[in-house]
Formats: sequence, structure tokens, C-alpha cells
Amino acid sequence: MSQEKTEAVVLRGVDFSETSRIITFLTPHRGRMACLAKGVRRKNSPLGAALDTFNRVELVYYWKEGRHVQTLADAALIDGFAGIKAHLERSAYAGFPLELAYKVAHENEPSEELYAVLVHGLKQLSAWVGDARTHVDWQVMRLVQAAGFAPVLDQCVQCGSLLLDTPGFSYAGGAVCRACTSDRRLTTEEFIALRAMAEAVEGCPCEQAPAGVFHVLRYYAARHLETDFRSVRVLEDMFGKKA
Repeated sequence: MSQEKTEAVVLRGVDFSETSRIITFLTPHRGRMACLAKGVRRKNSPLGAALDTFNRVELVYYWKEGRHVQTLADAALIDGFAGIKAHLERSAYAGFPLELAYKVAHENEPSEELYAVLVHGLKQLSAWVGDARTHVDWQVMRLVQAAGFAPVLDQCVQCGSLLLDTPGFSYAGGAVCRACTSDRRLTTEEFIALRAMAEAVEGCPCEQAPAGVFHVLRYYAARHLETDFRSVRVLEDMFGKKA
């Protein structure tokens, strides 16, 4: 067993006992990692506030090869992303990229790019003044790019032909021409927004994207990961299908 230190983002936490929780982190070098935080549920625990969901922290933990849950030694807050937590809509929508990162990352596998993209997205959203759903659209696009399954948007994913302003979209791969089979038809505005988000690295390129962009990216990610997202169901419960 060795002691290690790393930056991490808190992805989720589950109660383990009356006094402890199992916290799952995204880390740059160990990927997704679960740690047992002993005593964190005790009143006035110094670790309680640091291990809140979304937080970016510095961890000290004891690593044992082959163990699925490591032992947390200490955690210090780097950034709590107060601008997200202070707004209900931002914090609700931010749950989607957090859950996506959780499902994309693997245990004990380097995830530097995925980690950097997630942290950058959370920083940007914390200071964002536009539509929260639109910013999360951009974050999801960046995360699927980092994970290696970005949608094809520059040509038909099925036949390779050039695309018109209103192509279709296949959740299996990306945009398709009118002659090929699609899961749905994109509007011109949706297609433009998707292309802009795919090309934007530093920040979200628009303040208000069509609602359909969110649904395209949600079902695209769900198809590739063969799962649905609890965070999206929560959004639908909170804001209705317009979420």
C-alpha cells in the first residue's frame, strides 16, 4: 500500500455506514476512482464540505493494487464552483456532464484530457451568464470528443457525401445526408449549433442554442454508452420535456 496525492473532481457519493461515505472521483492519472471517506458523515467533519459533489479537490489517499475502493486520507478544496451551486438551473444541468464523465471514465486508466475538459467546462459554467442548457450542450460535445466518439458533422457518416443545411442525424455516428437513413432530421439552426460546438475549444460559442441540440447529444451519448442518464430524467422531472 502506498500513499498518493492527486487533483480530482467529486462525481458522486454514497453513504457506506453511519459515519462514512464512498466518494467517486475523476482523477487525471487514475481515471475514475472510489475512496472510502471514514468519518465524513460525523458532525463537523473537516472533510464534509470538501467532498461535496462538483468540487475540485486535492486528495491524499492510500492506493492498493487490485482494490476497487481505496482509502481516503485527506482532501482539500481547490474550487467549489460556487457559481454553479448558487443557481438551481445551472446545478441541475451540470449533473449531465458529471454523469457522462462518470460513465465514460474507466478505473485506474489515465484520463488527463477528460479531466481537463470536465474542469474547464465547470469553470466556464460557473461564470456563465447565458442559457445553462446551451452551455451543457457544449460541455457534452467536448466530453464525447475527449472520450473518442465525437459525432461526424462535416460529411455524411454513412456514405461520405457533402451535407446540405438540413441533414439528418444518426445516433450511431453523426450527421447523414437526405438519401441515407437517420434517426431524426436536424433543423438548419440545430446543425449550425452542433458544428459550432464541435469546433469551439475555449468556450461555448453561443448563448442560446435550439432545444433540439440537447436531445441530439443526449441520445447520441446514450447510444454509444448503451445507457440512459439519471441526470436527464431529473431534468425532465424538474423542467418538463422541454428540458
